[in-house]
Formats: sequence, structure tokens, C-alpha cells
Amino acid sequence: MTISSRNPRPQTLAVHATLTGTGLHGNQPCTVRLVPADRTMGLVFRHLPSGTEIPVKAKHAGDLALATTLVKDGIRLQTVEHLLSALVGLEIEHLLIEVDAEELPILDGSAGPWISAILQAGVQTLAGRRRFIKITQPVEVRMKDKWIRVSPSNALSLRIRYSIDFNHPAIGHQSRELSLTPDKYRRDIGNARTFCLEEEIDAMRSRGLALGGSLENALVFGPDGPLNDVLRFEDEAVRHKMLDLIGDLALLGAPLAGLVEAHAAGHALHVALAKAILDQPQAWTWEEVPETDASRKLRQPRFSPAFAGTA
Repeated sequence: MTISSRNPRPQTLAVHATLTGTGLHGNQPCTVRLVPADRTMGLVFRHLPSGTEIPVKAKHAGDLALATTLVKDGIRLQTVEHLLSALVGLEIEHLLIEVDAEELPILDGSAGPWISAILQAGVQTLAGRRRFIKITQPVEVRMKDKWIRVSPSNALSLRIRYSIDFNHPAIGHQSRELSLTPDKYRRDIGNARTFCLEEEIDAMRSRGLALGGSLENALVFGPDGPLNDVLRFEDEAVRHKMLDLIGDLALLGAPLAGLVEAHAAGHALHVALAKAILDQPQAWTWEEVPETDASRKLRQPRFSPAFAGTA
């Protein structure tokens, strides 16, 4: 079996990190505190006003209209995907996430501020080895002309191929392929912003969505192109779709090893794939990275506070 560079040890943060902002859809303030885990516990949200804890699991996925929402005991936590994407992209899979509202802050519309906070806090390893969900048989979900599937891969790694088609001259057809590593995530994915078409804004706001949206936290495409001053990437739209997918795959509860291909998908299909994988245990197996002399040296944080702000 080919072994990838994915870290074999479970990871959490070295120290606490706190970010504050307003939600994209509800436009309400929210403070998020990332609390290091002292054991392998997965990713768990704690809604401070109620004390409700919601593990990041597919069974808790709720409303998926333009965001990923977790629901438990009447508590909703909306727009969790960008934080989850940063955590998955940087291989942080054990953390308590304390929030004081029901929608996480949108910040600049990307995962960049979350990445910077993680890098500033630093990363430490936990006892044991990481367990991967390794795909052994294809799993596919389709909704008309939109589809997503995962297939086996020789390496213990996650590879993503994503394509989108928009009937808009500034977007059109975009596609990108990536083998996920922390460095590639930071460089190629993490700073891609959420996006929409200018013509969609009134309809979204009539549904109580995007009330906190602006050119400061979203990429908006008008008839003649983006209304923002500059694109961060020529294909920023498809990169953000990949960012969302990486965050939604956190709902598996463990890192995924396989090839994920998606066309014109979104949160609903991302989550549907996660649920389909978990519902088909014959299509995957648990696998760990074997301990080696090199991996034993990974007890120290992989990221240092000295690198803060480089995302």
C-alpha cells in the first residue's frame, strides 16, 4: 500500500483561539472559541447559551440551503462549513468549538481567517494513530444532472476533482483537481471566497438569507463580471466549491481516503455522499497509518505560531 504524507497522529490545537464576527445569513454577532482537546474526541460544537453539544456527524446535518447546518435538541448551528473546511484541510480532527449564537461568522467569506487562527494557536498531537475511512467500492449520489461520487484510491489520501457549469460569462465552466495536503489547502483552496450572482440577491434576502452579505465577505458576479475589485484566483468559484466539500466531508467523523469527483454539486450533494458512505459499510474499511521512525518525530506541532498570518 502506498502511504501518503498525511499525518499519522491525531491532532488538536496547542492553545485556545477566538474569532468574532457576524453571520452571512442572519447578520447576527457570534464569537467562536476553539478549545484544544485532551483526548481523541472528534469535532464537537458547544452552543453556550443552551449548553447543547453537537458532534460533527452526518446524522446531525439539517438545513442545507446555501450553508451547512447542524441540528440537535432544537438548536441550530448554521454556516459551519468554512471552519470545518479549515480544520479538515489542516488535519485538525479533535476539538471543542464553543459558540454563543446560532450562526458562525462569515469573516471574509473564505476559510482564510480560520486558517490564520489555527496557525497562530499552533498544533499538537494526541496519543494514538489517526483512523481513516478508506474507500474500497464506489459510492455515488445523483440529483438530475448534478452528481458526486467517491472511488477507491491506491494511496491513503484524499483526491478531489470538481467541476461547475454556470450560465454566466464570468464563471462558465470551471474545473480543478487536487490531492489534499495542508500546504496545498492553504495555498490553493483556503482563501477562495463564497460567491453568488447579483441577480440572486433579492430572492435570497426575501427568504431571510444573505442578510449579512456584502462585497467584504462574498464574491458577487454582476452581468459584466465580479463586482469586487479583484479575484483571488481566476477560478475562485470552483475552488470555493472544493472548500465547501472539504468542510462537509467532516460530517463523516473521520478523514477520508479515496477519490471524490463532483459535478455541479453543493452542500446537499456533499452531505448526501457522506451519508451514503456511512450507510454502506461494505464500501469502506478503517485503516491506520503504520507507525514509522519518521512518524514518531511528529509529536511536536506541525504548525508554529511563527507562521501566523501566512494563509
